[in-house]
Amino acid sequence: MKIPNLLQSRINLKYKQFSKMKKLSNALIIAMLILNSCADGSFLNPSEISNVILPSNGATEYHLEVSIRKAPIAPDGTTAKAQTDIVLTFVDIDPDVKGIDLVEGATVQVKLPDEFVNIEGDVFMGNSIILLQGWPQSPPAPPPAFPWTTTVDGNTITATLTGDFLQGILPGPKQAHLLLPGFENPKPGKYEIPIRIKLGPSTTSDIMSGIGDVIIIPKSRPSIHAISLFSGPPGPPPPFFNPIYQEVVQGESAVRVGMYLWDKDNEAFLGVDLQMVKPSHYLLVQNGSTVGQVRIDAPPGANNYSLTTNTLTPPGEPPDLSPSPSVEVPAFITGLPTGLRLVQFTPDVAGNYTLSFRLNNGNTQDLFVTAVTVLPSI
Repeated sequence: MKIPNLLQSRINLKYKQFSKMKKLSNALIIAMLILNSCADGSFLNPSEISNVILPSNGATEYHLEVSIRKAPIAPDGTTAKAQTDIVLTFVDIDPDVKGIDLVEGATVQVKLPDEFVNIEGDVFMGNSIILLQGWPQSPPAPPPAFPWTTTVDGNTITATLTGDFLQGILPGPKQAHLLLPGFENPKPGKYEIPIRIKLGPSTTSDIMSGIGDVIIIPKSRPSIHAISLFSGPPGPPPPFFNPIYQEVVQGESAVRVGMYLWDKDNEAFLGVDLQMVKPSHYLLVQNGSTVGQVRIDAPPGANNYSLTTNTLTPPGEPPDLSPSPSVEVPAFITGLPTGLRLVQFTPDVAGNYTLSFRLNNGNTQDLFVTAVTVLPSI
């Protein structure tokens, strides 16, 4: 029986919808498709449906919601004609949400659209997939001890696990950082990038897949990103402390967070200082001009919390808590000059706080701090 294009589209749409339901078996998906596929009330043979949209090897394929953003270690990872440097997130970055278990032989495969130019051909040239656990600099071990290898075939980049990368005390794999100096971004526009994760080496290993949209912009914009290098321990070496989500005792300071800043010209954003308007609102200022804002969403009853800056000190020296504007440092891995701000938040009452850092005409970086009366035992 030949399936009309419109009907096949309806089947594929329904399959995507049903696949979002956790642990839904292929047999149940088939049954639901039979009941939902035919507009004229007729039924399709289950084998015909499975040949169209279901894996033929007995594996189950699960749907992933995928988002894509510029990586935090370069100013122009999503800028037209710049080197490709992006992060695909396929599991909620909240550390209370577990990642995906990947055993030896599992693969994480990303296919860039043809518009992305592989300027080095099929040569590796330092192109890498770095698997992260929901925050920057969070692989399970430092390079070259990553438990995976990266291969490049045209516009397909694949990480193959050489050891297990599992959930544990840390959440496990949630993100794929595509650090691709051998690729050039296309012209401005929205591009779909699929990711396919095979959970093990067997031909019947389950598969998780999804498609994310990346927006390639015509010119770089000011950007601010939290990084983990200055928040340890743990780290160095990776995995570093998670600066995005912190839990502290009320009245005590959270761990300081390093923030990389770039201006619209891809230059290090230097001399950016913090100026309080009120406890829930700060300005980011440079030479007397406002270049950004910080907004703090606090729980009811909170009125004595604070956000301060720290001064960068050489390794091995004690922290300098005196305030300091952003200073130039080399960015992690890329070595590109960037502005660094060290910020530290102190809550007053128990509850959830959200700190939103935004640069004018740029991006927003959120930090989450939960204040508790007593820290839970591990």
